[in-house]
Amino acid sequence: MELGDVENGVKAPDFIAINPNGRVPAIIDHTNNDTVVWESGAILLYIAERFDTSGKFNGKDLVEKAAVWEWLMFQACRMSGLGPMQGQVGWFKRYHPVKDIDQSVHDRFINETYRIYGVLNKRLENRQWVALDRFTVAGLHISHLFDLKFDEFPHLKAYVERISKLPSVETAYKKLQA
Repeated sequence: MELGDVENGVKAPDFIAINPNGRVPAIIDHTNNDTVVWESGAILLYIAERFDTSGKFNGKDLVEKAAVWEWLMFQACRMSGLGPMQGQVGWFKRYHPVKDIDQSVHDRFINETYRIYGVLNKRLENRQWVALDRFTVAGLHISHLFDLKFDEFPHLKAYVERISKLPSVETAYKKLQA
């Protein structure tokens, strides 16, 4: 699927019927009356509430949930920091290479992404996971798809390596690279 393709991509009428924002991701839960959910944060919360009755991935009580929600909102696409910046980096690397525009445009989004990586790196300094003492829905938004380096962020780098080895994440990356 070509993202901007009006006939076959996210701007096509059949996809707009699923996500009126014309962006990925979006899901249809065929096991729950074809419920449609779009935006990554909403999807993660929906899946956690729908399928994780133990609260392992979204928090077991309101205090744990608040911690997960904070870090999820900080990272998730178009909600706060990391998602929008990584999205802009990806957009400019794919559609507007440096040779076509001023380097400062690229630098703006790359530097902001690295600033946010610094926040996450500090958060992970003495802990294994972003939000709680375990993997949660708040831990899914760090991407290594845009050739950004984690060398200056050793705790984040270790975290990305840790989540990249989770079987479900390996499966997802294989599908993205296919």
